[in-house]
Amino acid sequence: MVVEKNQIFNLMDTNGRRSDVLNALKVYLEILEELKEEYPTEAWNKYPNSVAQFVFYEKALEKSKDVFKTHKNYDKFIEELGTQYQVFLDKNSDWIEDNLPQMEKVLDEAIEKRARHYTSNLVKMGFTDSTRNITEAGYAYLRNTLHRDSIEELLPLDNINIALLRQLLKLKIFGEQDENGKRPFYSPFLMALVLLSDEDTIDKDSFEIIVQGLTPYNDDELKKAVCNNSISKSDLEAAIRDRMVEIPDDLVGKTDIDFDVFKAHFKSSKNNEAMAQIYYDFFVALRSFRDDRNLDNYNAVLKCLDENSTSLNKAFGFGRSIFNAGNRGSRYDLKTFNTKNARHPLLIGENIVSEIYVTFVNSKWIDGIKEYSDTTMRLLSATGLFKFKNLPELSYKDILSLIFNVDEIRNNIFGEMTEDEYVKYEASVDCFFGKNTSIANILNYSTANIVSTVANIETHLGVKSANDVKNLLQDKKNAEFLQHIKDKYPKEKIMEILPMFSDRRNDAAIKGRVNDTATVPTIYEYIIGIAWYYISNKNFDLYNSLNLTLDADFEPVLHAGGGEGDIVINYEDIVVMLEVTLMNKQAQKRGEWEPVLRHSLNLKADCDPKETITFFVADELDYNTVNIWRAVAAVSLESTKTHQMVNGVVIMPFTNCDILKFLENNVPHTEIISKVKESFATVPQITDVTWHEEILSKLIV
Repeated sequence: MVVEKNQIFNLMDTNGRRSDVLNALKVYLEILEELKEEYPTEAWNKYPNSVAQFVFYEKALEKSKDVFKTHKNYDKFIEELGTQYQVFLDKNSDWIEDNLPQMEKVLDEAIEKRARHYTSNLVKMGFTDSTRNITEAGYAYLRNTLHRDSIEELLPLDNINIALLRQLLKLKIFGEQDENGKRPFYSPFLMALVLLSDEDTIDKDSFEIIVQGLTPYNDDELKKAVCNNSISKSDLEAAIRDRMVEIPDDLVGKTDIDFDVFKAHFKSSKNNEAMAQIYYDFFVALRSFRDDRNLDNYNAVLKCLDENSTSLNKAFGFGRSIFNAGNRGSRYDLKTFNTKNARHPLLIGENIVSEIYVTFVNSKWIDGIKEYSDTTMRLLSATGLFKFKNLPELSYKDILSLIFNVDEIRNNIFGEMTEDEYVKYEASVDCFFGKNTSIANILNYSTANIVSTVANIETHLGVKSANDVKNLLQDKKNAEFLQHIKDKYPKEKIMEILPMFSDRRNDAAIKGRVNDTATVPTIYEYIIGIAWYYISNKNFDLYNSLNLTLDADFEPVLHAGGGEGDIVINYEDIVVMLEVTLMNKQAQKRGEWEPVLRHSLNLKADCDPKETITFFVADELDYNTVNIWRAVAAVSLESTKTHQMVNGVVIMPFTNCDILKFLENNVPHTEIISKVKESFATVPQITDVTWHEEILSKLIV
């Protein structure tokens, strides 16, 4: 990714940014794959050269209805197309000549431009190239399949965690070419790793500012200090906060400026005059107070702060209160205010115009860092290595210290490449960044390095084999996960959350109580899994039963997919699969009949001769779906994986309310299974498997 000077890098564009980052990556990759199948000759280009960007946007709206709820420009565009929709898609030359000139602007700026923004994060993560062709790394993420090296095999992370870890490890933020024709770069993941590798703690705010705030354009002295570990974390943060700011010529030496000059330099991200007026009113009030610290002028400053605190704090307070002035409604008196703010630069700086401009530029810089860091922190957490529940910390820090040589990592946080090296790294069709390559290859480890690293980990943990390492780390992770469930999701809380899923107006509240990085359907799977854990009296391996990707704090972030059931539980005598959906009655027929049946019969074939049973859990049940599930128990079916004939597939539907009742009444899983088996045992089997051929034989001689 290339950034300009004074630009903060971001891994998801502001236009279309979503809290469910991992789901967005997967959905957008799915759409691009569909486009290749449906429109194989259409390149990633604007209309009328291609319909790809338009169709992508349409599919994004369809697949993310909960995210993109309003799209007036698109709706109006479709309304104006009317019956000419297919003609438009066919790129009819007459339609283009007659209609495109007056519709081109809204098509490009309100529809296709959004498609470009939404997919830019795939390019930044190396999941597609710039022309939106899916890379090897992108397919590994999309299909949840990758080949692990010997080091990756040890880590208790799923394939999605590993896919993200690989890409973030390769991620470099490049600058423009310098006078020597080289591109400087900065590696944020390496910086994040180094920050948490020692024993010194760091708060989340400082961690974000350092990781997100460093750039390939930092001066050589700062870069050298970072690489040599000769600068403290606090000094590094201070260097990012207090950048050298060049004062514009028309502000230099001024003690006052009119609004027209002011608004040209004090611009908000929205860049509107109303916001500039808010800033200017504050400037005028502050200037008057500096000139004469009387009560009227003090109250004028407080009035600005009270009426527009959020906007002013972002613009001049680095996201916090600009002054120590007490709380709104109980402000300090003038004397106390002067005492507590005696050394505030906005009050004592030699030149008010220069001082407020420097403050504005740096405050906006920090505000931008915090805004863009949201996606970066979500992705770091989704690797399964970065915890943010309390202070930022690394999972498996002792193991990671043996995998990553911290001194070597630190030396590679900053660097430079020739233009040819840069192109091969991330800008060519077959670039390294898009490769599905393992951690060992990324670190340039030889076979001897890998063997040595694994041996060092075995010695550190006091075990004899790599398999022992894997099992030990997995057992530790399972124990930490169960402690998390005990602390955050006791049975009582699960019983509070479950009813919330019955009303989709509760989606924001549900995400707030669990994890706003995940979609609500993903959270529903997670909560149902935990509910069944309590129904089972905690008598199964919850962590390995969930087909979910969890972040380092054990919160759900993505349904892992891979063609498996949602939750598969291996009891001693039976395998239970929970298929979970929030689809309404109408959607269940279209979206659940085939996959639930396929998963159920494949599970039965895979587990034979061990008994299996599927519980289909939804907030509401379609009558036909309930009876279809009953009927399949009577017929012989063929596994789609092994083509083995399967008899007696049991799929029992339950509602969200049923699960809640089981919890309230302490109904054990053994009784539920027993009663379901007892009922399904009475279903008469259809043993005649040749009926189809018999009918045809009577009709076709």
